[in-house]
Amino acid sequence: MSYSKACCSIPAVTSTYEAIGSMENIGDLPMYTVGPKDAKKAVLVIYDIYAMHNNTKQFCDILAKHCGWRVVMPDFFRGDDAHGKMDSMDTLLAWLGKVGTIEIIAPQIERVQNYLKEQGVVAATLVGFCWGAKIAVQITSQLPFFVGASMIHPSFVDVKDAESAGAPILALPSKDEPDMVS
Repeated sequence: MSYSKACCSIPAVTSTYEAIGSMENIGDLPMYTVGPKDAKKAVLVIYDIYAMHNNTKQFCDILAKHCGWRVVMPDFFRGDDAHGKMDSMDTLLAWLGKVGTIEIIAPQIERVQNYLKEQGVVAATLVGFCWGAKIAVQITSQLPFFVGASMIHPSFVDVKDAESAGAPILALPSKDEPDMVS
């Protein structure tokens, strides 16, 4: 398993962008949503360790505008993020172990899947940033509703995740990520 030192040491970019979507709740799970409410296809965005911020909302807004799909981004960390937890990799991993493992996130994604189905969505794909990229790939092996996953600057990736993937995976590493081709 590998991670990008750049990703885990450079803070999220700050932005004054004003999101055009809205926040909804699925029980206790807040979720940013944008795009046509009657869309038959959706994209579930899984943010990075810096959680829901203006940049990720802007990404969702642009994606919804250009693909015409419903785009949703659950706030799995519920307002918490990696800020203040970057002192050491041990601190970061301990926090992620409490809030960001597949065992913790998968049931929440299943709730979002069920919500989307209730809204008339028939298929969805996943986009995961950094930590979220690993979760996106892992979800494809559990929930066939998600017909593909894109990993943007993936971190914590493992060949075992790809071997058990249940859908096509697109990897978009930055220059700082390790080679995933070999």
